[in-house]
Amino acid sequence: MTITILPGDNRASLRRLIDDGVHVHSVVTDPPYGLVSITKRFSGASEDDSTKTSDRVRSRSDGFARLVAGGFMGKAWDGTGVERDPEFWRLIWEILLPGGYVFAFSGSRTGHWQACAMEQAGFIMHPMHGWVFGSGFPKAHKAGVDGWEGWAYGTQTQKPALEPIYLGQKPFSEKTGAANLLKHGVGAVNIDGCRVPTNPEVDDPRLGGNGDWGTDKAAKNVYEGGYAGVRVSSSPLGRHPANLILDGSPEVVAMFPGENARFFHQFPPDTDPVIYQSKAGKDDRAGSKHPTVKPVALMQYLIRHITPPGGVILDPFAGSGTTGEAALREGFDCILMEAEPEYVEFLRDRFGGDLFNNVGKVSE
Repeated sequence: MTITILPGDNRASLRRLIDDGVHVHSVVTDPPYGLVSITKRFSGASEDDSTKTSDRVRSRSDGFARLVAGGFMGKAWDGTGVERDPEFWRLIWEILLPGGYVFAFSGSRTGHWQACAMEQAGFIMHPMHGWVFGSGFPKAHKAGVDGWEGWAYGTQTQKPALEPIYLGQKPFSEKTGAANLLKHGVGAVNIDGCRVPTNPEVDDPRLGGNGDWGTDKAAKNVYEGGYAGVRVSSSPLGRHPANLILDGSPEVVAMFPGENARFFHQFPPDTDPVIYQSKAGKDDRAGSKHPTVKPVALMQYLIRHITPPGGVILDPFAGSGTTGEAALREGFDCILMEAEPEYVEFLRDRFGGDLFNNVGKVSE
């Protein structure tokens, strides 16, 4: 398996690959969320210059929205405005083969911008996936006013527990999905390779369980069938994959009554979590200090769900390289793009050796 790293501006790298006729089979990425306030986003305007600010909010053609203050934890890379830029997502659309999918994380506060930008770029938007975790922490400001004890304000007063993962698909070039699969090798998602495992002792009442296995036809259709107009019996391979994904923490599992958490995939972090983003563990990080690392097992699942055998994956925001690590474990080639020099150096160390490979071989 090959990991290819392209350092520098990902827009330039994408345009170069597109001009060279390179296509990929899937995109799995955790792009910047743009977690900056509206005041900071348009920080060129003074507090009392509302006209100047509103004019710039209405007009993005001058590129002002990209010249923003640092975002998450003050990082400049989180304040580029990519989450709301259809031009960027159009480049992702162009490098994908017809019928190909993109899984893109986003922030629960800014994800609506990204979903709109992706749709404006031409993607068919599938139901949003939700990554539910128990390790988030609020950043509330106490009201500090007499009579308002127990009240707080700010954009993260609630404990964060869910991040959206948007699933977009480039339209078919052919009349049917079957014809598109035959021509391009993409266009469908991997169901059997991504089913939620069942536990017969819990699910099958014939074995002492209290579940619906073999009894409730509606539940079988919802959780284990899933094909339009077809009602099927329980599959020994497991339940149909859902668009809700759990981290397996006691806090999250406790939200589901009885044994109902078993209906969803659970991907806990490897080993002990760390302070800022305990949705990933030490093994997931592989020594990286990047503040927004996702569990490798979660990335493996997303890759496996939308990438055909022998396919090539793209991550235009490589960061700590968890997408690359997940691709290697799943047996896929992967193209990583990264603009920050410190993370490029980390990626060199993580994957070792000669990483700047010729990517011409991934053409259709």
